[in-house]
Amino acid sequence: MSSGVYGNVRELSATPLAGDFASRFQPYAAPTNTQLAFHYAQLTTNAVVRWEYLPGSTLFVVWQHGRQDFGSLASARGWAGDMRTLLEDHPQNTFLVKVSYWLSR
Repeated sequence: MSSGVYGNVRELSATPLAGDFASRFQPYAAPTNTQLAFHYAQLTTNAVVRWEYLPGSTLFVVWQHGRQDFGSLASARGWAGDMRTLLEDHPQNTFLVKVSYWLSR
């Protein structure tokens, strides 16, 4: 989980090749609906099972589970509230099955 607030944001001025910093950059005038803060939470888990059903022949089963939340800083929920919100989000599940069979002579 990460969150932050940007402060003292600047943009290039009309004279970007000026000699000093204050002349090259001017304070950024953000549009009215622009937020200069972010809040991002992500949870990713992986589980792998390997089974050797015959000598040299294997079966792999992989499960990946992920959730993410990108919201505003308007609600100060704390760490437990962020985790609760993240666990309520819709998950993305990926399953993979790989079978290999060793051919011997």
